[in-house]
Amino acid sequence: MKNHHSLSIHSKDQKSSAFTLIELLIVIVIIAILASVAFPVTALVMEQARRSEANNEVTQIKNAISAYELEYSKLPFPPGNGGESDLRLDSFQDNIISVLSGYNVDGLNPRKKPFYQGKRAKDAKSSQKPKGGVFGTDEQLQLADPWGREYYIVIDSNYDNILEDLPGAEDEEVRASVAVWTRGKQKDGEDLPKDKWIKSW
Repeated sequence: MKNHHSLSIHSKDQKSSAFTLIELLIVIVIIAILASVAFPVTALVMEQARRSEANNEVTQIKNAISAYELEYSKLPFPPGNGGESDLRLDSFQDNIISVLSGYNVDGLNPRKKPFYQGKRAKDAKSSQKPKGGVFGTDEQLQLADPWGREYYIVIDSNYDNILEDLPGAEDEEVRASVAVWTRGKQKDGEDLPKDKWIKSW
């Protein structure tokens, strides 16, 4: 009689363990399904955040150049670069970010007034190209967009208040003294269509 009772309890324990294992498997499957649904949504939200950050940076650069022009009654391009065509710069190769940040590079900011205060890139000291912020030192500052690419800047160096051949507006004349843009996320080795670039016009 005693043995029968012990066997019955053992049998119930086995059923309980088996049921718990099934429950665990079901929970794992549910979590996997939820994760597969949530991942694309999270990626989309993060991409929208990057685009918003880039759009804000584009506006800041444009406003900084406008403030520079107000201060010095000229646009920030080196002597000898004025002429019939507009001047194209980028935030990696040229000193525009240093000048706007208050450094007197090439005599372009003799009052050393800061017009632009960008955030430092989180990986500014990395050996790889930083993303989303300013990196470099003093007179060699550079600015990367959230995808680790340059911002492009066109300045109306002939002062006719017309910018030509801008991306997505090749057949139009954009009435402005400065235009700023970035190509945004690069997918599968190709640029986004120009109408999806982040632009100031």
